Amino acid sequence: MNAIAPTIKAAPESQKWGIKEFAAMFDVTPRTIRFYEDKGLLSPAREGGVRVFDRRDYKRFESIMRGKRLGFSLDGIKSVFDVISGDITNRDELLRRRQEFQAVTDSLARRREDLNILSNDMKQVIDVIDAHLSTDPADDDVAALAARYQSAFDQTLTTNPFEFVSGETPGLK
Repeated sequence: MNAIAPTIKAAPESQKWGIKEFAAMFDVTPRTIRFYEDKGLLSPAREGGVRVFDRRDYKRFESIMRGKRLGFSLDGIKSVFDVISGDITNRDELLRRRQEFQAVTDSLARRREDLNILSNDMKQVIDVIDAHLSTDPADDDVAALAARYQSAFDQTLTTNPFEFVSGETPGLK
């Protein structure tokens, strides 16, 4: 099971699942599901003492897994759920959490910009590799490849240094 980036599988047709089936849909263990329940993140129904998960639990667990993939702590995820569910009614506490959530939103926007810049950089590297391989697929001259990449990098710098520093790469928007 991949704890870092679990694969979320399509939900089966049924509207209710036992813990093993529910865990399998998210490629996690039943123990993980029970742990999240103990943390107050999930609250499945009980039928005869057996946990029964429904679509609401499915959507909630999708949100939990997304938050985990983005690096949020379980306490941070619960903090959001507490506000959404109306558990937090104190005005000062709501304002404090709002400030925290705004800081998270701002951080995510910066991360999105960084991801876009990194993605564009990787596309440039791929283009240089493709150009290198298309000239002579049998050519193992890594120095020539490095020189081509350095040339593309230098071209970016000399075209408009501000664009390079700001992350805006000409022709890759």
